Amino acid sequence: MKIAALQLSTQALSNARLDYYLRICEQKNVRLVALGEYVLNNFFTELKTMPIDLIKEQSKVKLQALKEYSAKYNLCIVAPIVLIEKNEPIKTCIVANNGKIKYINQQVFMPYSHWNEEEYFKNKKDKIKLQTFKCDNFKIGVLFGFEIHFDEFFKKANELDLLIIPTANTYNSNARWCELIKMRAFLNNINILRINRIGVSEVNELEWNFYGNSFLCNAYGDIIQELSNAEEVLISDIVKPNDAAKFWKFKEVRNEINKRLL
Repeated sequence: MKIAALQLSTQALSNARLDYYLRICEQKNVRLVALGEYVLNNFFTELKTMPIDLIKEQSKVKLQALKEYSAKYNLCIVAPIVLIEKNEPIKTCIVANNGKIKYINQQVFMPYSHWNEEEYFKNKKDKIKLQTFKCDNFKIGVLFGFEIHFDEFFKKANELDLLIIPTANTYNSNARWCELIKMRAFLNNINILRINRIGVSEVNELEWNFYGNSFLCNAYGDIIQELSNAEEVLISDIVKPNDAAKFWKFKEVRNEINKRLL
């Protein structure tokens, strides 16, 4: 299956740029397209100062557009978005396919004083699980960037063909993110697509630079394609990771370990 990562900054209310890139994906026979965090909406710290009605309108326009584009261009589009429910912000990820929408809500949030999504977003605290969907016989999971740190999401990750991780990574963290994702891909023998946003946001009079470097990591833990820090598109073919799983046999050994745990 051919997949794409659109490495973008926050998009204007106009959908012209999204339409431009999605048309390119259709021309390249891409089937699945993913976006990073805070591309359809402003960055988190900016959302905190925006009127709720403005966020609601911003998301409504993008949601309707991606729904239509998914049908028009025969694309499965995976994109984080902030919805307003009962005047409260909910952070979720849409999966738009053939004009239909599935929602995958974020389950764990950053609780830090400089980046406190836990306090701002009002998502329900349901039971933790790795949420998945199907696209052309590929089983695909979605985790938001912060969630990949926690083993609890990876108990059944080795059943996936592809894990999509939209991020908004900043500071000088790229080397750490590369190692973390390579480890997750290798130990679970799955493909992982990390889509990081670009752009600059001012936070407490400091500039936060979102550096891009989106990449595709294969089931052997190797980064096989990576973007720079500019507005770019990654397009690549992926295959089911059966060969890696058969070679390393991590799933079988893990099942045996679980039987022997006290």
